[in-house]
Amino acid sequence: MGKIPFMKMNGCGNDFIVVDNRQDIMKEYKLPEFIRRVCARRVFVGADGSEGEMCGNGARCISRFAYLQGAAENETNFETMAGIYESKVVGENVCLRFPPVKMSDLQLYQTYEFNRKALDFHYALVGVPHVAIYRDDVDTMDYKELFTLGRKIRYDTRFPAGTNVNFLEVLDDNNIIIRTYERGVENETFACGTGSTASAIISCHLGKTKSPVNMHTRAGVLKIYFNIKENIIDELFMEGNAKVVAEGYLLPEAWKRSIDTTNNKFKEEIV
Repeated sequence: MGKIPFMKMNGCGNDFIVVDNRQDIMKEYKLPEFIRRVCARRVFVGADGSEGEMCGNGARCISRFAYLQGAAENETNFETMAGIYESKVVGENVCLRFPPVKMSDLQLYQTYEFNRKALDFHYALVGVPHVAIYRDDVDTMDYKELFTLGRKIRYDTRFPAGTNVNFLEVLDDNNIIIRTYERGVENETFACGTGSTASAIISCHLGKTKSPVNMHTRAGVLKIYFNIKENIIDELFMEGNAKVVAEGYLLPEAWKRSIDTTNNKFKEEIV
């Protein structure tokens, strides 16, 4: 168990630690615990670490990573738990093609009871589950309110697998401000690719916008374009950056130490 080469990447501010495992260099590690430790911010490398059916920003990053490593051409496809996706690397940007989304995967005009008030929301399954809530103050929305409401909805029993929660402010026909409470991270993230995609589809279907839609996240813009047909949404693409910000080695101290939160001290643990 020696040092592990890695790249640190981010897609629109959503950051990842990426490792080339084609030679099975990770076989000796207990991956869930390993990932939890090296993704811890401030004390180790830091990243938005958790497993999901699909991650749009992660997909763009891994596509460019594979291209830079010579493991794939600039145009490739890859498998996720949510299906097969296609991608095209263009400089620092990656265009990701989603499988078609069925209209039956959208549940519009829903109501949620929060603090004794009825809250309107819409739902879409775009690889992963997403709730969309419209407001006129998303850019200035208080973080505590976003966190509290996002977490409450994320764990609501009507969503057996949980859900991501997106807060949307429509600027005009082609621009939306978005902030997301992300399942798995269990906090607000700078950007959520599938959340931006789901929100763009919902907004267009409601007549609030039209394709293409520029989703203004906390760390940049994701461009979403698609065709809406009677029973399906196809030709669905998401385009955004996939930046390499650092590369180096993960060293043993990054996964052999963890934080003892009971007394706020470090303790040694061997993986």
